[in-house]
Amino acid sequence: MKKGVGIDLDNDGKPDIFFDLKTLILVVGGIISVTMTYATLTRMIEINKVQIEVAKKLPPKESLDIINQKILFLEQHIKTESERLDKLEDKIYKR
Repeated sequence: MKKGVGIDLDNDGKPDIFFDLKTLILVVGGIISVTMTYATLTRMIEINKVQIEVAKKLPPKESLDIINQKILFLEQHIKTESERLDKLEDKIYKR
């Protein structure tokens, strides 16, 4: 003997949908699970929006290529200035 609730949708006297205790628990648990997941995702979206706004206010990070180009430029500039300084010292000290 099955214990549960039958729902007759078309009024023919036979239940079209039958819910027992196990099915009801699964349905309620599924609804709670989906609701909690939705709430968590909504909260995470709000947190991410705040973090995006904070990140927009920060200065942009420079890429590694740009930094390497600047280093190479400065090394070349130092080398050029060093050679120039050596020439000036040679003129001053008459080497």
